[in-house]
Amino acid sequence: MPEQRTYVHFQTFAGTCHMRIHVIAPDTFRVRLCANGDFPESALVRYGIIRFPATAAGYTVTEDGDCTSIHTEKAVLQVDRTDGRIALSYLRQSLSVNHTPSDAERGFGAQLRLSPDERLYGLGDESRETIMKRGRIARIHPLKSVTLAPIPFLMSSLGWGLFINTTRKHEIDIGCTDPDRLTFSLSGTQLDYVLYTGNGYAELLNKYTDTTGKPELLPIWAYGFTFICNQQANAREAIEDGLKFRREDIPCDTFGLESNWMEKHYDRSTTKNWHPGRFYIPDWSPKGQHTFIGTLAGMGFKLSLWLSCDYDLSVYEEQQLRQPKLQSANGDGSAAVSDSEHRNEEAWYEHLMKFVDQGVKAFKLSESNIARDHSARRWGNGMTIEEMELLYSLLLSKQMYNGFKQQTGLRPMIYSAESYAGIQQYAALWTGGMESERENRTLITILNDGLSGLSNVTNDMNIHSPSGIHFGLLQPWCMVNSWAYWRHPCLLESRLRTMFKNYAKLRYRLLPYIYSAAHTAARTGMPIARAMPLLYPHDSRMDNILTQYMFGDAFLVAAFTERVSLPVGAWIDYWTGERHSGPKELEYDVPDHVGGPLFVRAGAIIPMWPEMDYVGQKAVARMSLHIYPHGDSDYTLYEDDGTTFGYATGEVASTTFSCESIERQTVVRIGKRIGQYAGMPVKRSYDTFIYTNTKPSRVTVNGETYKETAQARKMASSPSWVFDRLSGCTQLYIEESGTVQIEIVHGTEKSRDSNRPRAGRAKADVRARGDAAQNFPLSADTVLMPGSPDGEKHLEIGLERGDWDKTRDALELLLKERVDEARHPDEVRENFLYMCGLLVRFLDSKGWPMKEVIGENYELFLGLQTMSAKAEGRALLLQVAEQVTAYSRNARNSSVHPLVQRLMEMVNKSIDQQFFKLSDAAELLHVNASHLSRLFKQDTGTSFSDYVMEKKMNYAKQLLQGGCKVADAAVSTGFRDTGYFIRVFRKYWGVTPGELKL
Repeated sequence: MPEQRTYVHFQTFAGTCHMRIHVIAPDTFRVRLCANGDFPESALVRYGIIRFPATAAGYTVTEDGDCTSIHTEKAVLQVDRTDGRIALSYLRQSLSVNHTPSDAERGFGAQLRLSPDERLYGLGDESRETIMKRGRIARIHPLKSVTLAPIPFLMSSLGWGLFINTTRKHEIDIGCTDPDRLTFSLSGTQLDYVLYTGNGYAELLNKYTDTTGKPELLPIWAYGFTFICNQQANAREAIEDGLKFRREDIPCDTFGLESNWMEKHYDRSTTKNWHPGRFYIPDWSPKGQHTFIGTLAGMGFKLSLWLSCDYDLSVYEEQQLRQPKLQSANGDGSAAVSDSEHRNEEAWYEHLMKFVDQGVKAFKLSESNIARDHSARRWGNGMTIEEMELLYSLLLSKQMYNGFKQQTGLRPMIYSAESYAGIQQYAALWTGGMESERENRTLITILNDGLSGLSNVTNDMNIHSPSGIHFGLLQPWCMVNSWAYWRHPCLLESRLRTMFKNYAKLRYRLLPYIYSAAHTAARTGMPIARAMPLLYPHDSRMDNILTQYMFGDAFLVAAFTERVSLPVGAWIDYWTGERHSGPKELEYDVPDHVGGPLFVRAGAIIPMWPEMDYVGQKAVARMSLHIYPHGDSDYTLYEDDGTTFGYATGEVASTTFSCESIERQTVVRIGKRIGQYAGMPVKRSYDTFIYTNTKPSRVTVNGETYKETAQARKMASSPSWVFDRLSGCTQLYIEESGTVQIEIVHGTEKSRDSNRPRAGRAKADVRARGDAAQNFPLSADTVLMPGSPDGEKHLEIGLERGDWDKTRDALELLLKERVDEARHPDEVRENFLYMCGLLVRFLDSKGWPMKEVIGENYELFLGLQTMSAKAEGRALLLQVAEQVTAYSRNARNSSVHPLVQRLMEMVNKSIDQQFFKLSDAAELLHVNASHLSRLFKQDTGTSFSDYVMEKKMNYAKQLLQGGCKVADAAVSTGFRDTGYFIRVFRKYWGVTPGELKL
């Protein structure tokens, strides 16, 4: 029986147009139109970037008059042969596509009908303004310093996707000209596009990346931290930069050199060499530990080199096609250039082999500029720049990827600024070195890329702001590019340096979690950084949210904003431990020691590594496991050798974890590792942290009852558990032994659904201390993660800010809960001792001498815990707390941040201006406005607007009392409307300006 053809062919438009419908899969159809019936293959298919199956999915064809219907198990595609109109029926939905015949100027065109509430996502780095693309005209061609990676793929909220199979520049009108139509056209001789159907965005992404390739799985060290040093650095300075990381205990894996590593600056040739002055490598001994490359490798660094290329890559592609074994499976299309027209030229990658042989592990591909420098060039494959510009970055990444793979047998780390559809299978991406680019726009780019099949994406991290550090280190991969500047984390001022170090340590502890998300992307196309509509398509608040994303399954990251939209479900603030129930709009006050909001989804199971300087520094046989019980949840950890392609042939180990939690019981199951890979630890053990909120009444492991202990270090030697009351965390040590089942019966101290914080920081971290190193979460496997009761937390905030009202209210709450309810004198003394401890701990964290702060109450305070009289002890405790608060307030006022001082000076100089905006000041000071606002409130205890108003009103009062006229006082304080000035003055002072002058 003959094999079924992969397509259905017929003529339309009165025989002037040929049409083919390829049945790629039961829910995927390729549509092609051309004038002469030849159907030459697109460059993307000819060069193996896009791959369609050689055999068709099962289908049947029926005819009814002028209508041809193609039936599969999941869809029906009907074509009206008179005009090529398509009607696609799927999943109780339908899509209508009209076609226009070939036009001398515009070529073929297509129009898709849109429904009123339909939303569309994708297009890669086509726009840095929005993620919801309806209402736009998308220009699919790269524009330097505007868009670098446009992707002609869209997916709809109604379950269909569109990919336009071309390398020609084109535009897609997505309901802009006509709100009810999506239209596009292609110049040239044919129209070629693919329609996908699926149940939701995740399924559509999976199907699209079946066509264009799944995101590559980078070597595991590439998910660590990449640093690129100053472009003027030499070998000695590069080694010194590396030593700084190790001395400061900041983890880093990849070390990059910019263009000056080459003898000839910006050398795009295939004869490049090391700069003989900056990076001298003797010809007689170019490899080994004695070279600067070997020295960096000895410290755990993998070397990356900057490259740019304008080589004719198409020649090599055509040479490969002329080899019979590499001809396309369906035989469509032949080499555009005959053998006689071109000699076999050197492959681009060939000249790089010597550098890889010397120890280079990665390459950074800069923008090519071929459209500017080679606009009239005729390429070796016969194409013009119109056809090659979008294709070029793909061919470069493909040849680099395949060359490195064939030479070493290892996974390449190639990262490119430019890209097009299919690049995700060859290279990671960075959003380009656009110095003037706002950081929030690069976040939008990363979200758009994730919605277009690109997972391994990052930006040039801004390490000079807390928000830049927060966003930069919570991305799929991360990079600091010094370029012409001095962006070394070790050169930051103390606060930012500590913040960077702690975020970097957190990232490295999260590597098994990030790497498992990368495995998921490599299998399904689901990106690591997930735009909110991808996971919450039915929440209209998420349709175009640009400042937050899911980082894997467990974390919600918000950046460059103080407003967070929490989806449905329970969420835990990772920094403070506070619990929130979504859906919820949250005005967020970022803690001082971090750079932005970070939430954990309740039910999350998060694996973590111990701290390390670089990937591979130590074998990881013992991990930590952090579990946030909430209903039923599960998680799968994926592990492999981290560097080879063994994972592609099944050399992967997976471990499944699950958690079932109800009111009185939590059951955790830790599965046995399934699978093998080279270097797999023989044994595996877990330090398990389960945030149960209440102290267990019983803990069993595989039926064996564990005993409570007060010392976590004893757990590995005896079956025992530790409970930290502040965090609500139960910790126990588990060794792998088949499937392990942990059963926790909860106590009855409090409802487990209370709002008591219970997760998020290292010891005592929830309190806003000055030492950010103590404040960062999860800094070591042996440290529990306490939260804090509300009263204790607010007491710390009041003390830290010098806010007596907040301190008093918090202390009154604690006194009511602990002292007023006490029924026995011993209980009273115990609770006074507890509250004394809170004050002493705060003083100790600041390094302030207790006797100096408390003064004459020092001796009485030392004896407070001996008092059993509630009234006397209460009065003394409040008095001492007020003294501590006042001391803190004075200390804060005497150490105002230089930026805040500058801002105050600017306010004083601009008191006569009508409007003095914080955003304008931030621009003049070269800082983020949100960061400046938080810093100002932190240092002054008041908002910027309130401070400006206070200054204006005090100055106005001073002028009026000095005899100034009301109108003149108004002008002098920036009020152009005297009547408005009078109203504001009266509201502020309680009297009118005229009454004040009497």
